[in-house]
Amino acid sequence: MENNENDKNKKYDLRDKTFRNNLFLITFGICLLVALLNINYLVGYFAMFVNIITPVLIGLGVAFILNIPMTFMEHHLLGFMNRFKNKKNRNLNKGKRTISITLTFLLVLGIIAGIITFVIPQVSASVDTLMVKLPGYVDSFNSLVDQTLTFFNLPATLWTDITIEWNTVMEQFGSLLLSSVPEIFNATKNITVGFFNAIMGIVISIYLLADKENLLALKDKLIYAYIRKDRADFIQDVSVTANQVFHGFIAGQITEAFILGTLCTVGLAILQIPYALLIGVLVGVTSLIPVFGAFLGAIPSGFILLVVNPIYCLIFVIYIIALQQVETNIIYPRVVGGSIGLSGLWVLIGMLIGGSLFGFLGIILGIPTFAVFYAVFRKITNERIEKMTATQEETVIN
Repeated sequence: MENNENDKNKKYDLRDKTFRNNLFLITFGICLLVALLNINYLVGYFAMFVNIITPVLIGLGVAFILNIPMTFMEHHLLGFMNRFKNKKNRNLNKGKRTISITLTFLLVLGIIAGIITFVIPQVSASVDTLMVKLPGYVDSFNSLVDQTLTFFNLPATLWTDITIEWNTVMEQFGSLLLSSVPEIFNATKNITVGFFNAIMGIVISIYLLADKENLLALKDKLIYAYIRKDRADFIQDVSVTANQVFHGFIAGQITEAFILGTLCTVGLAILQIPYALLIGVLVGVTSLIPVFGAFLGAIPSGFILLVVNPIYCLIFVIYIIALQQVETNIIYPRVVGGSIGLSGLWVLIGMLIGGSLFGFLGIILGIPTFAVFYAVFRKITNERIEKMTATQEETVIN
């Protein structure tokens, strides 16, 4: 009788592993059911939480990007300061970090000032010139269309019908614009909030950059304190892989966009195509979007040149196709491809999945995220195959 009572008590003993596992599964099932029944409230609370921590997320993103030039300055420009290290000069690292952060932000401000001083006025002048000359370009384009219709014996009403449909579309667009005034107000409010979050994010990024070693050490301490060692080691490996992939991808993508925009501007200027700087800036900015970015910038650029002169549009299309081939086969593999380690198919899949889930930001960050998952899954798979092979060899030997 006492043995039965002891067995019964043992079944409900929290120290029993089987009982703990069953209790965990039951608790998890109840929590999951409650979460599914209240999914709308959870989504609302999650959105509110994200809005609260948005400045922190912006700060993390800014610090992650600025850490690239800051680390370069610490190791190369200020590397000579290491020879002055001694026990009496413990503040040397803090001074070096302060100088690196200052130089990094001065570099960013210098780039922004250079763009505002040199690029934006030229682009603005090109846009103003285009707006002034656009009516004449449209008249010339209409005359060319009329001549084409006459040459091919097409009905003269064809272009008239197209014009009528175009005017109808523009009227509908005007009505849509008037009805979107509340959305414009909300967008203005969001821009104001976004500006405040950006300022706070920059301030947070400075603190993150200044104390990154201590923060990383705290992260490691928490992981190893509350997670089993083998799992903690796995998390650390994933963190190192993610850091390498994202750093390489972001730095490479920015470099590639700058190279592509510069080559586009210089090439069009040599070919004497009008609005070369405007088109180069447009292509360079859209090139931040992987794979299809240059083509997205080429569409409005080609339309502008088509209205100006169809010959210019034809030359531009041929040049951008040739430039895209150079970018795909030479620039991208050397500048970005080595950092992500993905073939073209997986790059496309990562971009599509990221864009479907998180929109524009997902298109850009979907590729390195997918690259991290791919690298981790490949490592786990290879390790499992090695273990299986070793086990089979031991079995054969025995």
